[in-house]
Amino acid sequence: MQVQRKTAAFLLPGMLLFFGLTIFLFNLPAQYPLIALLFFTFVLATAVLISLEMAAVFGVLVTLIEFGGIAVVAANDKPWMAGHIVLLWAGVFLAQRFAARDVDDERQFNELINERQQALLQLGKEKESLDKRLMELGNQAALRRHLFDAVQQLASLLDPVMVRQRLMEFVRSIIGRGTIHYFAGNSPRDPMDRWLMERKLSLLVTDLAQDTRFKMVRAGNEVRSVLAAPIVVERQLVGIIRLNGFEPQMFSIGDLRILEALSLMASLALENLQLLAKLHEGAVRDNLTGLYTRKFFDERLAEEILRAGRYQNEFCLLLMDIDHFKRYNDTYGHAAGDQVLVRFSQVLGRLVRPVDLLARYGGEEFVLILPQVTVVQAREMAENIRQAIATEVFQFGTDAATREQVTVSIGLSNFPHEATIASQLLRVSDTRLYQAKEAGRNRVIG
Repeated sequence: MQVQRKTAAFLLPGMLLFFGLTIFLFNLPAQYPLIALLFFTFVLATAVLISLEMAAVFGVLVTLIEFGGIAVVAANDKPWMAGHIVLLWAGVFLAQRFAARDVDDERQFNELINERQQALLQLGKEKESLDKRLMELGNQAALRRHLFDAVQQLASLLDPVMVRQRLMEFVRSIIGRGTIHYFAGNSPRDPMDRWLMERKLSLLVTDLAQDTRFKMVRAGNEVRSVLAAPIVVERQLVGIIRLNGFEPQMFSIGDLRILEALSLMASLALENLQLLAKLHEGAVRDNLTGLYTRKFFDERLAEEILRAGRYQNEFCLLLMDIDHFKRYNDTYGHAAGDQVLVRFSQVLGRLVRPVDLLARYGGEEFVLILPQVTVVQAREMAENIRQAIATEVFQFGTDAATREQVTVSIGLSNFPHEATIASQLLRVSDTRLYQAKEAGRNRVIG
């Protein structure tokens, strides 16, 4: 548009100049050199200021005029006029070459600008990609820190309730969407719980309204998204961690992987606690009878003495020994002796109170702590034990000859009337147990 306006503005003065110069040329042929210079200057100015196309148009007009002027100029000027025509077009040609070079330079410049712009666009895209990758790496680093903290904290807990609470805290802080629920039990609340219990697999429901697995729970259910994982300890499902969302597409596969990792950590933590409990139980329980060990009894006896002394209470100690125990081993074998110990422990377990402490003291000897009982009450309880054992039938074979009656001798001592320290209590009970043996066995002394 700008070039067109320039051409229009230049055309009228140019035509007037051509007409004027033509008149001068034919009327004043002696001024030919000056007129030719003006023609030449005007054509080149047109090439520079307007365009090569317009300069060519004026060049053609100038050539026609000068061809006509050859007839009117002096004879010695005719060769110069012909040479001027050649010079004019040489100038136009050179102007065209310079213009072409400028166009080529401009084209190269534009290409360079385009390349730089493309390079900048590419750099911008790479920067966006790098920023996105950095954000992803930052999120992954944060997630790994959370998971590392979860591993450390869950592994250090010694209470199953705290494991469940800390699990829910980690789920809330890492996933942070929906409502979080922990269900411990064997009665499913809905078909999704039942699905988890039956398969022991994690569950992701992106849109409950379109999930064909749970058609029964669609109607009237505000929950649209579900994310859940089982808590499995020694192949047994002990709980379900579950997130409910009230919009579709609220949880992703990435959220499911995170929940699976956290539930696995919680499962391992609970399994470790269960193993620790078993180890502790094995350390304080006798492998054969299931009663407490002598070491555990010694610790509890010291605690009971301190407690009774602080609150001015009394308690009694029964030391029991199975009569003629060696005979059962010699007659029926060691398995029979083990059977006697086990059955004896079972009878005692049915007779003692929850507050009493029953332990295997060693071999065929057993010991019983009776808190807050008098000597009279302890003697009555010891007599009930003796009678219960005496009436129990022990069968060591298939015929009647292998049926035996087992008896027990019991020695009794009292805190604080007879002894105030553990060794004295045991010594008094042991002395009275020996007296019961000497007196014929199957009796209580104390």
